[in-house]
Amino acid sequence: MSNGATEQYQRSPVTRDRVRPRTIFSIIVFVLATILTPISVAGHWAHSTIVDTERYIETIGPIGASPEVQTAFAEVVTDAIVEQVDTESIVSDFLGGILPENAVTDRLAGPIATGINGLIGSAVDTFVTSDAFTKAWLELNKAAQKGFIALLKDEPSGPIELNGDEVVLNLDSVIKIAQDKLVESGISFAANVTVPTTDRQFVLMSVPALDQARTFYAFSAPFLGWIMVLIAAMFILAILLARRRARTTVAVGIAVIGSAIALHATTVLGESAVTNQFEGSIFAGAAVVVYQSFLAYLFSGLQALFALGVIVILGGWLAGRTNSASYIRGHFNRGLREIADRTGLNSGVKLEPYAPIIRWAIVVIWLVFLLSGTYLGAFSGILFTLLMAGIWTGLEILIRARTTIEVVVVEQTLEVEVPDQV
Repeated sequence: MSNGATEQYQRSPVTRDRVRPRTIFSIIVFVLATILTPISVAGHWAHSTIVDTERYIETIGPIGASPEVQTAFAEVVTDAIVEQVDTESIVSDFLGGILPENAVTDRLAGPIATGINGLIGSAVDTFVTSDAFTKAWLELNKAAQKGFIALLKDEPSGPIELNGDEVVLNLDSVIKIAQDKLVESGISFAANVTVPTTDRQFVLMSVPALDQARTFYAFSAPFLGWIMVLIAAMFILAILLARRRARTTVAVGIAVIGSAIALHATTVLGESAVTNQFEGSIFAGAAVVVYQSFLAYLFSGLQALFALGVIVILGGWLAGRTNSASYIRGHFNRGLREIADRTGLNSGVKLEPYAPIIRWAIVVIWLVFLLSGTYLGAFSGILFTLLMAGIWTGLEILIRARTTIEVVVVEQTLEVEVPDQV
């Protein structure tokens, strides 16, 4: 009796499902993809924003026109010149050769020196709001982008330098142009001013952070551009291997949304750290602007990732067995069927056997283009999604379109009894 019960338990479909290797493998793949999703998003952003020169310039270039950056740079140059050039002494010496009375000289030297300092500040302000500064800023950042990639390869060059435990951006080239503009404005002694090293450098990161970036870059550089597609493939594999695919699809959507929220929280904490680091310095306002602008593409991508998670959850729910999902699917299918019947086509005969392959192909194409290119987080991503939704709908109509009706003919043999003729 007990042996029979044991054999029946072992043959139970529920028991077999619980120990299926494919189910266990589905769970493992799902967990790995969930853990790697935030890393893949950050890696994709880094590759698209830092490694890609064109996108880097598109991101960092407009920062030069922000008032915060212009103000910070103007203060650096103006303060460096004023602090190293004692304009009041210069004016006093000049007036001393003209006016013999020291009291008069002392009273005039202060206001004149203040006026000269104001003239220096005005000339610098004019420069930082000019096209010359914008051009110099772009050239500096083009060199900085190449220098940062070289630094990741442990081959430092260009304006990106190591200063003790910090990675800094050297502003020498732009400061030199500013000094030349001051000389052109009549402030000739500005050419002889040496700006202190601390004022010529903008801190980008610490050396320990650089070491981590180098390790990540060396490991992931070959596939950074496609890493999100690989993660998406892992999620799709987990769904295909799962016993309850609809529920697994919903779980994937939740994991994607969770990753987007976690990364957004990390960026918020990072902004607070940047604010605290530069608090009280000349670069306080500029640092926040640079941080926000530099992560603008990531913020946009996280919003798109959140929306993608919502779409996946809705898709999993609609594919489920709940009454509400079945009701909506029924209305949707009837609507497509009515449209298909009006087309007068007979494409469904050939397409319907391949319907699952067609549907998965649309999903894969959508994800590959959305996650591997520049569509994620951009307005073009919305347009591309709408385009793929339109293609999906059109193919569903073609799959359902039929003009021939399969009729099963049942042949019946009628036995007729013929009376014998007499």
